[in-house]
Amino acid sequence: MTRLLIGKKKLVTAAIAVGAIASGATTALAGITTSTYTLDSMVSTAGNYAWLGDATGTYNCLAYALGNYSSWDWPWGVSNPDTWKADTYLKSKGFGTSKDISSTDVAAYEIISYGNIYSITHFSRIAASNYTNAKWGNYELLQSYGWQPYSASNYGPGVKKYAH
Repeated sequence: MTRLLIGKKKLVTAAIAVGAIASGATTALAGITTSTYTLDSMVSTAGNYAWLGDATGTYNCLAYALGNYSSWDWPWGVSNPDTWKADTYLKSKGFGTSKDISSTDVAAYEIISYGNIYSITHFSRIAASNYTNAKWGNYELLQSYGWQPYSASNYGPGVKKYAH
């Protein structure tokens, strides 16, 4: 059963729900296990996320972006890589890069890195035109509208797109 997440401030928009369903989610908003307040603080626009999967510490954003749902993937230990280390790792996985984060050519790119060139903090998978799917650390697997949905105090802006 699909239900809308109603926070104290916002509803998840219908556009997100439609996008989540269109890109393969079985139920766009089946449930959020992390508090709405916590998730809202992570995005630049409150409510800009739709549930795709439960919270789990089994895998993280990079693992999800690479198609791995069974183990954590962060080869830099407790540090965040700079963009050159992220490029090198993703290249070893068969991905090339683009410095043009504003390109709207969805078909050409699959992964976006976030943060800044000195500290990559997050990765997402491009789901459809102007939608991204990402595993938020130990939080849920969520979809957001826009390729740069995160607040500056959280994951930050998009840095690079990667094509396979």
